[in-house]
Amino acid sequence: MSMDKDLWFRKTVVSLEGPLLGYAYRIVKRIAPSEEVVQDSFLRLWKQEYPKFENHYPKAWLYKVARNLAIDYLRKEQRIELSDELEEILATPCINEKLMESSLILQKINELPKSQQELLFLKFSEDLTYAEISEATGLSVSNVGYKLHHALEALKDIILAELK
Repeated sequence: MSMDKDLWFRKTVVSLEGPLLGYAYRIVKRIAPSEEVVQDSFLRLWKQEYPKFENHYPKAWLYKVARNLAIDYLRKEQRIELSDELEEILATPCINEKLMESSLILQKINELPKSQQELLFLKFSEDLTYAEISEATGLSVSNVGYKLHHALEALKDIILAELK
């Protein structure tokens, strides 16, 4: 294990531990399991071959691993059915208030389909790129762009209808 890998790993943990904890908590709704999910996510990253990520920031990969581990935790705890997993993931408001200046917008986001809420959360709260969202969700990059565009259009329509 080279010092380069150690330094790279430490920097990754420092920059992503907090956001991943928040993401895992939104899914499992409990602190200790959220911490375990994030720890296991970083452990899986550490076990990866370093050259795989040496010149690549593993943000999307870690979000995908954390999401899958959190869903696995919920399945083991029998707290949700497989068909309800997306609804549980997105049950709470998911957009960073700094990015959204109005509580009206936050309320209206919750009126969107759960899949659109998740994409908006990953893009605007977690600041993932289309490629990272694609990797985290399994959608193609072009589909991410298409769905985000439609989510924003739907949000605009909901807000404009409210203002009339």
